[in-house]
Amino acid sequence: MTSSTNRNHLVVSSQSASETLSYRDKSFLPTLPLQGMSRAKNILPFLPFGRTTLHEWSRDGRFPASVRLSPTMVAWKNSEVLEWLENHSNPVNSAQENINE
Repeated sequence: MTSSTNRNHLVVSSQSASETLSYRDKSFLPTLPLQGMSRAKNILPFLPFGRTTLHEWSRDGRFPASVRLSPTMVAWKNSEVLEWLENHSNPVNSAQENINE
C-alpha cells in the first residue's frame, strides 16, 4: 500500500480502487484528552480561529481563561476547552445565543 499527500487529501492506494480520504474525516482528526491541560498548539486545530484570537478571547472571557504555568508558558484546561467547543459547535446553541443578544 502506498500513500501520498495532495493538498487537503491523503490518497491511499491498495489492491482495490484508489481511495481518497479527507483530513476532515474524523479518523484523521487529533483528539483532546478529557483531563489535563493543553498548550495553544494542541488546541488550535480544534478552533475556528488563530492564536491571536485565542489569547484575546481568553483575556476578555469569550473563551476559557488560560492558566500561567511559568513566566513564558500558558495552558488551557482540556475540560473547559471541550465544554466550550460543545457549546459553540451546535447550530441550535449558536442560534439561541444570537436570539438572546
